[in-house]
Amino acid sequence: MPIPAPRRRPLLFAVAASLAAGVLIGSAGTWWQMSREAGPADTPTAEYAAEYVRIDPPEGVDLPAVGRIRLDGAEETGHALVISVRGLPETSGYFEVWLMDEGAGKLIPIGVLDGDGTAVLPLPHGVDLGEYALVDVSEEPFNGSPDHSGKSIVRGPLNA
Repeated sequence: MPIPAPRRRPLLFAVAASLAAGVLIGSAGTWWQMSREAGPADTPTAEYAAEYVRIDPPEGVDLPAVGRIRLDGAEETGHALVISVRGLPETSGYFEVWLMDEGAGKLIPIGVLDGDGTAVLPLPHGVDLGEYALVDVSEEPFNGSPDHSGKSIVRGPLNA
């Protein structure tokens, strides 16, 4: 009569359970640490924090995109634009954020949205936010041109 092979299932189960517990504990620790270190997009500065302002597609643009912006910071320490846009169309390019005057004749590029449609962008010092009172997000091709493509996705007042 042959001798039965030793059972290894309890040992394998214990190893798998230990690995799963380690992953859960590590993930929970990472989440807890990141929630304690909220950045400027999550925590307004004490100096100045406005309410979010909604931005929508400009007149004549039929897209489901919608966004929200907030000016954060102070004149002395510098402003940052906190922006989040959802419903962005698919693109082979990227989405650039601009400060724009009321007549849409003067533009200042200030940065690019992340892959999730968000960004915290420092504004250039000395820019007259009364003159550049609009925020515009455009779809831009990878063509090396620093100019606005003319394809605005959302636009709205900065309310500085």
